[in-house]
Amino acid sequence: MVLGLLRDKADKTPPLSAPRGVSFEVQYLKDDHWLTEQICRKEEDARALAARLLPTRTGVRIIREFIRPGRGGETVDTIIYTEYRQEPKRAIAPVPVEEAHYCQVPQEFLSFDSRVLISRVLRQYLDEKGVTASELLHNAGEAKRVLNFEALVPNAVTRVATLQSRESGEDSRARRDVILGVLEQLRQRAEKAVANRALPYPKEIGFAATMRQVIEILGMAEDTTPEAAAEEAAYLGKVIVCRDLVNIRGLLGKADWLIDLASDEELASDDAALLDQLLADVLVAPDMVRDMLGRQPDLVTALNRMIDLMDGTFESQGLEMAPPTTAAISRWVAGPHGNETRVVLLDFLRRQVRGTQRLSHGEPLQQIAKYRTLVNRLLRPEGLLGGPSMAEAVLMGYHRFIEQGGAEGRRVALDAVLQLFPTGAQRLAYLANLARSDVGAKDGAAIAAQALEIANRVSGLNDLVDRALPLKPKMEASAALYRLVTEGPALPEDLGERLGTRLDDLVADYIVEGRVIERLDDPAASLRVRASRLVQFAAAEVLASPKARRIVRDQIISHLRQPNFDTKFVEGLTTDAEKAAALRTFYDLLNRAQFM
Repeated sequence: MVLGLLRDKADKTPPLSAPRGVSFEVQYLKDDHWLTEQICRKEEDARALAARLLPTRTGVRIIREFIRPGRGGETVDTIIYTEYRQEPKRAIAPVPVEEAHYCQVPQEFLSFDSRVLISRVLRQYLDEKGVTASELLHNAGEAKRVLNFEALVPNAVTRVATLQSRESGEDSRARRDVILGVLEQLRQRAEKAVANRALPYPKEIGFAATMRQVIEILGMAEDTTPEAAAEEAAYLGKVIVCRDLVNIRGLLGKADWLIDLASDEELASDDAALLDQLLADVLVAPDMVRDMLGRQPDLVTALNRMIDLMDGTFESQGLEMAPPTTAAISRWVAGPHGNETRVVLLDFLRRQVRGTQRLSHGEPLQQIAKYRTLVNRLLRPEGLLGGPSMAEAVLMGYHRFIEQGGAEGRRVALDAVLQLFPTGAQRLAYLANLARSDVGAKDGAAIAAQALEIANRVSGLNDLVDRALPLKPKMEASAALYRLVTEGPALPEDLGERLGTRLDDLVADYIVEGRVIERLDDPAASLRVRASRLVQFAAAEVLASPKARRIVRDQIISHLRQPNFDTKFVEGLTTDAEKAAALRTFYDLLNRAQFM
């Protein structure tokens, strides 16, 4: 251990015998605050205790407390000794990964999956130097520094090439040489991009104006395809931003500046996507996410705040002291342009849910209750936030609370996870996501059996979906579930088809037994109101199952086939413009409901 730091002048004086009214309080540093270990009568005892504590503590200090005589017990506290333990500086090495995205052509080395791989493999270097994967790929100086940094890049590339060769069957050494060659090509491209060019500064003119100047600088040839022009402009735009980004060493500062550039009201969607890619590379650092969230009392609170962030509702609360940038990033992620940033944050959330860390203080039952709240927040009308990979993370995360492992542990965990959801529809939505995960590939038959048992044991739709829901939300929930199980990747054991048929029957029976059509098609109302209600009810987001749609469709057709439908539909409207608008709106509804 290397000892030293912040020694007071008092450290150099020999310990004295303490006069009356003097004591020595020995404290140690825990996180960001000091805790008292012991109060000693003699300074030499305090110093001996501090020396014993230091190897196992972040820091220690001694406070000399003197009670002044004759002043009503007034005390004077003086810090006479402070010392911190310094950890040996670790060597920077590649971080092991289990899979490596395979790039075919140089341009793919700039893609999202490639940058995520670089961010993970070179995590120690990036944290030490305060740069991102995009800066390494788009700034010639940073590229040269990392390529010349000891044997870091060759060692990292060797590991990646070995992983990729296992999948492709090619020689790993040949693959290593290809990757190293492309990295050098990218360095040269970044160097050439800034050579002999007067490039604009986004800090001065904004990013929208910068990209307009980029187009002028490039002066594309007439035979350049739109795709090639857009790619070259985006590349030079990143080079320009990374030129300035490398001078901002703090990740929060980088994120703050990128968000500021993205606030340009004239920004085109392609340019916004460019900034989103750079921001995603900043947020992929785990330390950055923790800094964004501020002070959180425990893991489960932090994960709930992560969900707030992704929902676009994050605002700093109480004592968490989250930086203002976090709220801006939250709005960005929930907006139309935050795609890659959203994926990065979602992956971080998934990894934390899947982990084994203790969620909070308290007894296991209290922690399970908090886990239930967290998991239910992940459920959305369209399914589970994060899809199959999050469903698997939820299952594996439940292993915090059980002792069993392997297949038996997954079975016990799955039974318990299903009990976290209040309705059968939510359990089916979870199982549909889980069936499409890697766990589903192993336990597909068991997952299918549980899903069918849930669907078949209910006597009606109200036993599956919350019966307290009004008609439209109830239909929307059942329609979303039907689409989830019947669309997308096939479920194992013909589960999609079997669940879809069962849901179709439940919805159709509910419509008939609940006299839903009769309530919508009230004879006392005008034809316009009756037909419009039916068509709106038949919209795909409300009614998705075929048998139920046929019931509504037949009723709508019965109206359409009556003589002079259009004339009767517009009865009560006075002007030709009103009549034309009403008919146009109705037939647009018919078209959206896929009845035309």
